[in-house]
Order: sequence, then structure tokens, then C-alpha cells
Amino acid sequence: MSLRTLLSALSAALLSACGVKQMLPEGPALKGEELGFYAPFSPSGVRYTGPARVDYPVLPFSVFGVFYDIDLVVQTRQPDWDMHEYARIHTPEGPVWMAKDAGFDGVQSIIADRDDLGAMVAEIPVPRHKGAVEVTDRSSGRDIDVSLAYTNIKGEPVTLDYKATMPAKAPAKRNGSTMGHSRQAAVPVLDLQRIGPAGKVHMTIAGERVKTRTLFGFFPLKFIIEQAQGGFAVTNFVQAPSDGGFTLTRPGAEARDPATGEAGWPVATTEHWSYTENGATTDTGLNAFRYTLVEGGVGKVVVGQFERAVDPLTLWFQPALPDLRRPFEGVATSRFRVDINGQTGHATGELRVWWEDANTLRTELRPSAPWWVAERPMDGRITYGADGTAQVTMDRVPAVEG
Repeated sequence: MSLRTLLSALSAALLSACGVKQMLPEGPALKGEELGFYAPFSPSGVRYTGPARVDYPVLPFSVFGVFYDIDLVVQTRQPDWDMHEYARIHTPEGPVWMAKDAGFDGVQSIIADRDDLGAMVAEIPVPRHKGAVEVTDRSSGRDIDVSLAYTNIKGEPVTLDYKATMPAKAPAKRNGSTMGHSRQAAVPVLDLQRIGPAGKVHMTIAGERVKTRTLFGFFPLKFIIEQAQGGFAVTNFVQAPSDGGFTLTRPGAEARDPATGEAGWPVATTEHWSYTENGATTDTGLNAFRYTLVEGGVGKVVVGQFERAVDPLTLWFQPALPDLRRPFEGVATSRFRVDINGQTGHATGELRVWWEDANTLRTELRPSAPWWVAERPMDGRITYGADGTAQVTMDRVPAVEG
């Protein structure tokens, strides 16, 4: 099968499975001179009206970046699930396989055999469940041959035998759709470094064989992918001063699960950050976060990954955001550019910031391209407490039609 035929079929698969308008994976949202707009950095240019509320830099959002060297994807005729993904990620403790099952509501849950699952890529507040994912990997080179067994979130045993060949070359267009998944929790931007049709797939759920869903009755919806994901996430954390830097604790006060709306948060972690006048950094072991500051405001964010020479996420702002510790006049607007896995300009949009009152800033994140990120705007707040803390939230809001 040619790559053009594959991508055309994938586009139609998205239409069939997700109910979204038909569209092929795209090229970059920004090209040429549009990319050059973002460097070198410019300061925000706002007029400050008072001193800083805290000594440490305040981070106005959560971002994430992650690379999967294998992602086995299958859609079945089983009526309870939209899509199943089985992804491998390399960590300092060794490779970790994750079972990711997505319902037709777009909510994707993660199952992995990690005691620290709630702190792994804690920037993304999606449902997580600790459980054994038994893997037998007989792969050799680009020939993938994997068997998995686990119990899904409904308590049903699942088995999978999956054979495929990872393509040797990247597709011509790598800017892939999010397929509607985790819309309640994140604005993911993708780089499809490799994508191809799977070969033999045998899957059982609760002891019953489930057949692969087909497009138009003949094209099986099963793919092998090598991909990076990065972007913005729904946010709830609190920053506080600490010796040599600051702490960032997830969640902060009054957190509600993005998937259910109930009290609680699907992840929990405390990170220790260091900072200088020009930046703030932390390293979780799996990911390293580097914020570049321009006159106190965020100009660039890089998310690196363990043993990866290419960073999964680079985020640019032009002009840089204001120093959010200090009151300023009016509304500050910055354009942003999202680079994924070394691929430039895969997404763009605006972030607007203003002071609502003496203790509170408002933020508006408005992605504009491609269309699958434009569908996921967010609004947020930064609230300063009398105890020297900063509470940061950002939540999904409905997209404006037209």
C-alpha cells in the first residue's frame, strides 16, 4: 500500500471513528517568514505599575512533551471502546508499556505497572490506573512482534497479539490529528515520525475475540506509529518559595477532575525548581523543563526527554509574556508557536494576560491552527496568596463557532 493511500484511509478513518470533518494529516501551521517572527525574543512592552508580588518566577500554564518509540493502535468492533493504544516509552528505570483505552466520549485512561504512575508526566491530568501490563516482545529491528495482557478499567482481561513493520521513512505530512482524545485535559500537538498499517492483530476482551473495525468494509483500522506529543494541559498547581528555588505542587486548592467534574485530581506530585534571572528549570528524571525568561516573562519553553537528542516540545512566545509577578496596565497579547520533535511550527495561536484585581491575573489561551487544536481553547487564573504562594489554574472552555 502506498503512503498516499494509507494517509487517505487514515483521514477517512478519523471521519468514521471520531465524527470530525475529514482531513489528511497536515504540514506545518507556520512556514518560512512566519517562523522567523519568533526569534529573537522581544520583551512584552507592558507598563508595570507596581513591584513583584513574589521573588520566584511564576509559570502561567502546564506544558508537556513525550516521545513514544512504539505506539500500537487498533480500533475494534467492541461497542464500549473507540480506540486502543499500546505505547512504549523509555524511562531511567527502563522501558514502560502503557495501555491507553479511549471511550467514545474521548476520555483516554492509562494503565501501567508503575508505583509512581500518578507522578509520571504529571503535567497531563488524565485518568490513570496502576496495573500489570504483561509484555512479550519478539521484535527485531523494524519488524514488530508484541504480545500484551492486562486488565482494563472495567475489570475485563485483555490480550493482544500484534505484528507490524515500522516504516523506514517519515510521511510527507507529519502534523497529525489528535483524533478527539483527551479533549477534556489537554491541547496536544503531534509529530507522526513514522506511521504505517499493521499486519496481524488478534485481540480478546473478557475472553471474547474482538474483530478489527474496518473502513468501508475492507480497510482495517490498525496502525503502527512512532510519534511525539506535546502542548498545553489543563492546569491546577500551587507555587511556593523554597531554599534555592521554589516548589510546584499538583494539585492546588479546590481541584476537580477534568474527566468527571468531581472533587479530586488524577495526578499528584511536588517538583523542586531552581531559577535565575534568565530562566527556571526542573528535571523529573523522564522530562527536563527549561523556561527562558525575558525581563521576567516567559519567552521560550523546552521539554526534553530521557535519552532523547531531539526535544519533544519547544514553545515560543513573541513578544515574551510579561513578568506576571508585577501588576501592569491593559491586556498583554503574545503569539505562540509549537515545535514538536524538531518539526517547526506544528501549531500556533495567542495567549492573553491581564490583571483582574489586586491579587488575580486572568489568562486566555486561544490556539488557532491547525483546526484540531483551535477546537480546544482554555481560560486560566493566577491568584497570589498572603502566604507568598501563587495558585495557577487553566481549564478547557467551549470553542466559539465560526
